[in-house]
Amino acid sequence: MNDYIRLQLKLKWGFNRNNHKASAIMTAIATLLAVLVVLALVLVLTYVLKTSLHVAPKQLLVLYLTLLEVGLIIGATGMQIKRLYRPGDLAITARFPLSPFQIFASGLILNYIDLWIYSTLFLLPVMLVFGFAAGCLSLSYALGMLLGIIFMPLIPFALSVFIAIPVMYITSFLEKHGIARIIIFVIFLAGCFALYYYILTVLAHFFIHRNWETGTLEIWQKVLTALDSYYNPAYYLGNVVFFERFGLGLGVLLGAGALLLLVGIALAKGICVNVRNKALESGENAAVKRTEIDDYGSAKAIFRYTFNEMLRSKTYSYFYLGVAISTPVMVFFCNRLVGIIGTAEMGAGINFGVSMLVVSMFMAMICSFTGEILSVDGKRFYITKLVPVSYRSQLGVKAALHICVSYGALILSTIILAALEFLNVRELLVLFWAEVIFVVGLVFNGINLNLANPNLKPKANGDAEEINIIFMLLIGFAIAALFGAGCILLPKSVERGKLWAYILAGGAALVYALINLVVFLTTANRKYSKIEL
Repeated sequence: MNDYIRLQLKLKWGFNRNNHKASAIMTAIATLLAVLVVLALVLVLTYVLKTSLHVAPKQLLVLYLTLLEVGLIIGATGMQIKRLYRPGDLAITARFPLSPFQIFASGLILNYIDLWIYSTLFLLPVMLVFGFAAGCLSLSYALGMLLGIIFMPLIPFALSVFIAIPVMYITSFLEKHGIARIIIFVIFLAGCFALYYYILTVLAHFFIHRNWETGTLEIWQKVLTALDSYYNPAYYLGNVVFFERFGLGLGVLLGAGALLLLVGIALAKGICVNVRNKALESGENAAVKRTEIDDYGSAKAIFRYTFNEMLRSKTYSYFYLGVAISTPVMVFFCNRLVGIIGTAEMGAGINFGVSMLVVSMFMAMICSFTGEILSVDGKRFYITKLVPVSYRSQLGVKAALHICVSYGALILSTIILAALEFLNVRELLVLFWAEVIFVVGLVFNGINLNLANPNLKPKANGDAEEINIIFMLLIGFAIAALFGAGCILLPKSVERGKLWAYILAGGAALVYALINLVVFLTTANRKYSKIEL
């Protein structure tokens, strides 16, 4: 069992893996940027609340600990489902000289180790930044921080053992209903973005006007008071960190964690073994559905097949279609937020530049998945070599699907901008057509990138390499920043700057699209024919 745990840790945390080094580097950079954004938010929010509400540092820390514990519960639940109930290596591990209980216990141990590592990576920088912003850095706080890192995973892990069971059955049901799954994810994503927008709006209003909006202080005071109470597990963790009622805090964490874990294990053990046995006993072809041959043309068949694969794939259905569907909502919030800050700093004439920046960034997010347009096929890639359709035509149909998805999000976003009267008719037309062209450039840029770097060999966990997606995000964000900066600054700095901003938006997008389209048309067949599994 010890050897099995060590093997799984090596596969999980990168030891003896042959993954693309550039992918690991780009992933680390993207993660670091995300962490820096979160830490900046913690720093600013702590400063604002501390100076405005005059609350104790412990109350503020409990707010962050609560958010971190919620995140850990969600992450731990996903780990339990993936490793205990739906492991990708079930057919292999079933042949190991280990009993079902040993496999189950090993999964729990591995999940706890993973959760402890994640909690350390998240909690340590947050607590350091918080301690600096709240002015409570001391030797006592450092010792409490170490204790917090040790005990923080207890309650989230114990709760996840319970929560994973109903969530596992719910997700099993939703896997057969792709549309419902996407709708739930979009609602969740929009809710998280709305909360993030609210916090940033409060901070922006405070720093611009040097005061709070009516009722905001009372809301935050009630939230902090409600969280710093006995029903919240983070309250006891805060007691441990600040050595306030230390015995109560540590006793509740250890006692409740142990009790929940024992009951959860007793409940989950039988279900886990039953689910695994059913998965092993059911053959791969047991649920094959008999269908008639559809008389589709080649283009329609490829289009339909690719879209169905998007609905079946968790990566595409959640992070591609989900982001595309929720983009209009996020464009609405981003435009209002950036408009509030920008209008206060530069005047009301920056709406066009703000809209160009925001819409371009979300188009870049959606189209970045074209960097995996070949990689998602994986071992099935050879089928595309046998289909009696030219390689360029196959890619063209897939490109058309990605363009259609992006255009759907773009049209809804433009309608929202028009309804808000954020732009005039001329600005809306320029933005719309510039983005129409920009999307074409992004889609074919992603395809060209994937042709040059197919990444058909999956990683150790079975997922496709995401390096091309990260590259496309960086490229798209860089161009979006160019569009936004130019369209904001030109009207303020040169004569007839608004006209030059229009030319920049449309001209740069056209050049970018033409270059990538020409590269695709002249090299796609040759590069595709050289790709081998």
